Amino acid sequence: MKEYKLSLVIRILGVVQGVGFRPFVNRLAQEIGIVGQVKNDGGIVNITATGDKQALESFLLRLKNECPEKASITDIISYEIPLTAFSNFSIVESDSFDKETAIIPEDLPMCESCKKELYDKKSRHYLNPFISCVSCGPRYSIINSLPYDRCRTAMIDFEMCEECKAEYSSKGIRDYSQTISCHNCGPKLILNTNENIFLAKEALEQAALILKNGGVLAIKGIGGYHFACSPFMDETLKKLRLLKNREKKPFAIMFGNIEEIKKYCTLSLEEEQLLLSPARPIVLLPFYNKFISVHVCRESRFLGAFLPYTPLQQLLLDICGPLVMTSANISDEPIIKDDAAILAIKSNYLDGVLYNTRKIEVPLDDSVARIVNGKQQLIRRSRGFVPLPINIDGDLTHRAIFAAGADLKAAFCLFKNAKAYMSQYFGDMESLNVYDVYKNNYYHMTSLFKIIPEYASCDMHPDYFSSRFTNAFGLKIIPVQHHHAHIASVMAEHHLKEKVIGVAFDGSGYGDDGAIWGGEFLVCKGASYQRAAHLSYVPICGGDNASKDALLCAMCYLLAVGREDLIKDIRLETVKVAIAKNISIQKYSSMGRLFDAVSAILNIKTYNSYEGECAIALENLAFKSQADGIEPYHLDFEVIEIDETYEINQLSIINQIIKGMENNADKGALALGFHKAISKIVLSICQNLREKSFLNAVVLSGGVFANMLLLEDCINSLTNDGFRVYFNQTVPMNDGGIALGQAFIAAQKIKEEEV
Repeated sequence: MKEYKLSLVIRILGVVQGVGFRPFVNRLAQEIGIVGQVKNDGGIVNITATGDKQALESFLLRLKNECPEKASITDIISYEIPLTAFSNFSIVESDSFDKETAIIPEDLPMCESCKKELYDKKSRHYLNPFISCVSCGPRYSIINSLPYDRCRTAMIDFEMCEECKAEYSSKGIRDYSQTISCHNCGPKLILNTNENIFLAKEALEQAALILKNGGVLAIKGIGGYHFACSPFMDETLKKLRLLKNREKKPFAIMFGNIEEIKKYCTLSLEEEQLLLSPARPIVLLPFYNKFISVHVCRESRFLGAFLPYTPLQQLLLDICGPLVMTSANISDEPIIKDDAAILAIKSNYLDGVLYNTRKIEVPLDDSVARIVNGKQQLIRRSRGFVPLPINIDGDLTHRAIFAAGADLKAAFCLFKNAKAYMSQYFGDMESLNVYDVYKNNYYHMTSLFKIIPEYASCDMHPDYFSSRFTNAFGLKIIPVQHHHAHIASVMAEHHLKEKVIGVAFDGSGYGDDGAIWGGEFLVCKGASYQRAAHLSYVPICGGDNASKDALLCAMCYLLAVGREDLIKDIRLETVKVAIAKNISIQKYSSMGRLFDAVSAILNIKTYNSYEGECAIALENLAFKSQADGIEPYHLDFEVIEIDETYEINQLSIINQIIKGMENNADKGALALGFHKAISKIVLSICQNLREKSFLNAVVLSGGVFANMLLLEDCINSLTNDGFRVYFNQTVPMNDGGIALGQAFIAAQKIKEEEV
């Protein structure tokens, strides 16, 4: 019996832009005998299909089960329409109207098929530094608007040649994307050394020669420029540090393959998987090879290692071996993405610029990650992860929310329909250039995702630039306490609806009482929290300078415990007057400042030339002492209960450390004992709160938990005592994850208002 023909409209939602979905649909339809058409409708793929019922059922099933590797279908909606006549199946021009928020693919690393073709002398793409296909290449960084067509990307400047057109529309075994190009019609490699300009193959060869001879190059990547050089030459690394104005902060090294990394670093299976993941992040690894210049990592015990994700990077590494690849920016400024800006740098420390004329629409630093207790944890969320949404519990408001984030490690969030779209990392908002990039990307993302915020959420701090930014839109603003946002970011990630104990340790955050918090134990549920315990307050002078000057911080602590005799600093009298007369004084309950003070009192490190430097030095000494089998010096925090909250006396630790120093205790034993004292007090407070309130879930967040020794000690001690422990994994524990927590809390509050 002959089947009657039917016509269906099929709408496919998910990551279906920029992954070769339409060519896949076209080939599948022709194979099955379906006629009709496929087009992009904003962020959705729309199909009109006519065929026998059995053929259409097969079509729907195979659309889901055989979709392109990098596609991710969240929903397939189909419904019958009056029979529509078509003579064949075709890809038709896209519509720009978008009824749904699109899920846009992240930038993808070169796939194995393209890598094979890159080295195939018979291929027309042989040694093409810009080869890409449906499974790889730039996506988010080159998109102007949706739907994803060549004319709406930076590739609009490069007209496809006839051979590329034929390959793109072919039914062969290789699927090419809208970014397809070749040596004839695509971007051209250019090397500018100020003295000479080289093109194509010669540009690559000359660039490699400069790098091998100890030069420093700016190299254009997917989301911006890198400064690149050899990791083995001391003088070259000194040049790079002068160029970037970065004295001590470590650099990352790009290696050609996993086997090369293993020559320099110890590597677990989880770390290997993270390195090879599509995001290709920088992964922090313990390293041991002494051939790497001391000027790469300086005092860090971790090496940031990552793998190439563009054909150009792979070709350079083939010739040069491992290369330092660090974001091309001057310290605290945003990554440089524009050709004119990089070419305008006139420096004796920069030997040339290797670039092409394809525009970068969205600046993206490399993401940074590590493995903690066998789990991925992001330290910086950018290329490879942005703009993929984070799925939040669906039982929240569907209102659109803009969450501004914090000023340090600035990143914002757009929230709609239970999805959080986190922006990339921008830097410190005190820089006008960072503020401008933040602002421009807000407008780009809201336009691209068709999200028009109805509410805004921001930090409570009245002077945050990110908070002020929200005032310009005339929206209802929901301020969120800084440490509550830290804890809420973890709750959002892990879909925690229950009441939790939140431990938020960082340098500073504006408190409900106007003091500076940072050593907090909060009991959180939904949009509410209670401050259950905290470090005692210590008066610290110097304003924002206190976060950099650990010696100044230490003076304030020593004066607070009456040990002026230990201070050998010409500023002593000035500090005493400032504290006595309450001039530029803030009360701090900050774990970050306590770390700084201890580091300076032990004379380990006295100034933060970059964020957390003193705390890292203190951690490194403690880690070495533990590895050497040194017993930790016994230290304990004193705790008193005031008005049903616990106050943890941080000055008691300072007094005990001083006593240890006067008894000639080993400095490393004191550093290790300090870490152990913190993990003990975390466990003790959580045990007390469990006894009182029967809480068993503990959330750890805040920049201090970048300290691997402390974080793992806390996780292990809490887990061994029966607690369920959660920490940030898909957004950073530092202020780069704050926006997710703000959006989550705002969504809860709006939902409560709507009920």
